[in-house]
Amino acid sequence: GGGGGGGAAVSDEEVVAAAVADVMPGGAMSNYLRHACVAAVFGQTLFAHGAVDARTAGYVPDDSTRFCLPAAPQAGRMVDSVSEWVDALNGLLERGLADHAARPEWDAERATRGGEVLLALQNRDAMWGRSIVSNSYADGGCITTESAARVREAALADAEARADPSAFAAVASDPLDAGVAAWLIRG
Repeated sequence: GGGGGGGAAVSDEEVVAAAVADVMPGGAMSNYLRHACVAAVFGQTLFAHGAVDARTAGYVPDDSTRFCLPAAPQAGRMVDSVSEWVDALNGLLERGLADHAARPEWDAERATRGGEVLLALQNRDAMWGRSIVSNSYADGGCITTESAARVREAALADAEARADPSAFAAVASDPLDAGVAAWLIRG
């Protein structure tokens, strides 16, 4: 039932097959991502899907980053400038897509697959709270109050103290971070 389109029913298996085909090399999502950017600068404006905060600004994950719940932060590096960071993130996207095209399926042990770094990049847990895609300034409410700052600081301290990557889901980024603002202004 439902849908009201009057067409033939579509099975769950057909829906899954269509979604998988979209992300495989040559599929619609794969083609879209080949033309996408993780971050972009137009004039004096930086565009990114998630929050540019003290944890993400200048951070570039290593190509070997896994999509997992890591016991500790995974490898990565810091870069100095916004332009170097944007170039490095977009290079990571290109390499991740090439890796996925070369190894689109899970290996025999179902331990890894091509492009895994891109799955990790969008996940706060896998990135140990450093996801430029999914970190956010708010999950609701006023984000610039002293109360919001206390909640943010307590959540970050808890996540770091527990050494639990899933605890970063409760961490909202600070939109008034002077250090991040200075880094962005330096370019």
